[in-house]
Amino acid sequence: MKTFLEKRWKDILLGVFLLMMLIPQTRTPIQVFIQRLIALSPNEVSAEKQKQLIDYNLTFNDKAGNFSSLKDNQGKVMVINFWATWCPPCIAEMPAFSKVYKDYSDRVAFYFITQDNWDVINAFEQKRQYQLPYYKLINPSKDLEYASLPTTYVIDKTGNVLIDKVGVADWNSEKFRKTLDKALNN
Repeated sequence: MKTFLEKRWKDILLGVFLLMMLIPQTRTPIQVFIQRLIALSPNEVSAEKQKQLIDYNLTFNDKAGNFSSLKDNQGKVMVINFWATWCPPCIAEMPAFSKVYKDYSDRVAFYFITQDNWDVINAFEQKRQYQLPYYKLINPSKDLEYASLPTTYVIDKTGNVLIDKVGVADWNSEKFRKTLDKALNN
């Protein structure tokens, strides 16, 4: 005859999982883990559906308070990620972005744009040890809108929006690296 624990172990595990999802300190790591499991490589927008970036006036500032815009890197391949420190899918993407940034930062302009305050961004960066270029959004662009986080755009040298991805993705995939290499060589 089975004991109570042997009969109900699945229910007990589900209960523990649900309890852990109620506690903020355990909820976010669980959500980040699940997001990383489901992240797929982003798809390139088909050539006939690609939009052209016309408004390079998206402006932001860095930690030092320096203002800049996408105009500063017009004619260069750009990766623009709208994110937040409280967003589990955004957090899930950061390790992949960190690896890609390390390999491509000398040839691709990366922008990790948030509306969080600098104290929160600095604490996030210090805790996770990512060396990414973070910016605070000052003035949005009508061509690069976002309604949910994360939203990522990849722009080629001529302003074509190669990738328009909402949600988590595996940015360190071979497929994405090939997309960047192709954009750099055109």
